[in-house]
Amino acid sequence: MTPSSMLVTEVFSAIQGEAALVGERQVFLRLTGCNIRCRYCDQPEALEKRGGPCRLEQTPGRRDWAQATSPLLLAEVVEAVDRLWRALPHHSVSVTGGEPLLQAGRLARLLPLLAARGHRVMLETNATLPGRLAQVLPWVDHVSADIKLDSVDGQGTQLDTQRRFLELAGGHHLFVKVVIGPDTSRPQLEAAVAMVHRVAPTSEIFLQPVTPFAAVLTAPSPELVLELQDLALRLHPRVRVVPQTHRLIDQL
Repeated sequence: MTPSSMLVTEVFSAIQGEAALVGERQVFLRLTGCNIRCRYCDQPEALEKRGGPCRLEQTPGRRDWAQATSPLLLAEVVEAVDRLWRALPHHSVSVTGGEPLLQAGRLARLLPLLAARGHRVMLETNATLPGRLAQVLPWVDHVSADIKLDSVDGQGTQLDTQRRFLELAGGHHLFVKVVIGPDTSRPQLEAAVAMVHRVAPTSEIFLQPVTPFAAVLTAPSPELVLELQDLALRLHPRVRVVPQTHRLIDQL
């Protein structure tokens, strides 16, 4: 793979189903490769950082895929995104994965090309790679940062690492997502919410009840969701509960 190419899983147009931009139409640029393995991950095809088949939607929302082989040249990625953007008004480009910051250097070359065409960018990230964030921030309009709880994700993510990430991202439209499940640790959730409140007091926190998938078999009960929101609201004034709405309406 050359500096002028990147690993891509798919490019498509869909309705954003999570957190602050829920309901907005976006072009999704899903990159390949992730540095963690959450129990509930619903994008297993995007986990391994390697080349292979990828798919590019031709008409917004029609799922009329053209098959390609990743890595793609940056010019090919720009064209795939721009084709959908020109055909229909979109709120922004969701750069997601996997974990997109694994390709931060390549994103630092791609995002200016998208910005030059008037495309706003939302970075969806697991917030574990603060050292790579600075490379892309000048071209990012929204940061959707996942704060990981070990009792839900099983990855032992360090809260201090995620704190440093939020400190760097705070100058942008930052919002935080925390996935909650049946076995959510109250102390872990309290520590995460308190950290967000200290570092990014004006940011919204979105509690996202886990959607059963892969190793996760059950969602948290309605009573538990209320209890966890109660706990979070005592520490931070802006906490909303938003499930994966794209799953409810059968979107990608």
